[in-house]
Amino acid sequence: MSTTKEVVRNFYEGYNEHDLEKNWEKFVSRQLVNHAFGGAYDREAWLGVEQAYLSAFPDLRVVVLDQVAEADKVATRIEMTGTQKEDFYGVRAAGAVGTLRVTFFDRVNDEKIVEHWADADVGGLLQELNGATATLEGNTVASAS
Repeated sequence: MSTTKEVVRNFYEGYNEHDLEKNWEKFVSRQLVNHAFGGAYDREAWLGVEQAYLSAFPDLRVVVLDQVAEADKVATRIEMTGTQKEDFYGVRAAGAVGTLRVTFFDRVNDEKIVEHWADADVGGLLQELNGATATLEGNTVASAS
C-alpha cells in the first residue's frame, strides 16, 4: 500500500511515460472533484487539457520539486518542461522550450486522487514562448514583456 505522498508523486511522474489515459485510470478517481480553473473541468475535461498540453509539447518532462503531506492531503510543486511543436491555446508553435511551474493540492482516498486544486504560472510559460498572449477558456492571460 502506497502513502498518499507516493500516490501523488507517482501520478505526476507518470506524465513522463506520455500515456495519460493509463495514468488517469491508475491514479484519478472517477468521482474526482476538480477545483482547478474554478471547477470548470471534470475528470475527463482535465484529462483533455493535459492531452492537449502533451500534444503541443511531445518531449514533455515533469520533475517533482517539493511535496508536503498531511493525512489525506498532499501539496506538490512541479516543473513541466518541453519544446512547443504545435499551437497551444493561441500561441503559435515556434520550437521554443517552455517550463510551466505548478503547485497542486490533492486529496487522496483509496490510492486515488479524489479532489484536486492547481495554481499554475501560465504567464511565465507564455513569456518563455516568445512573450505571447493566449486565451484560456475565455480569460486572456498576458505576459509582462
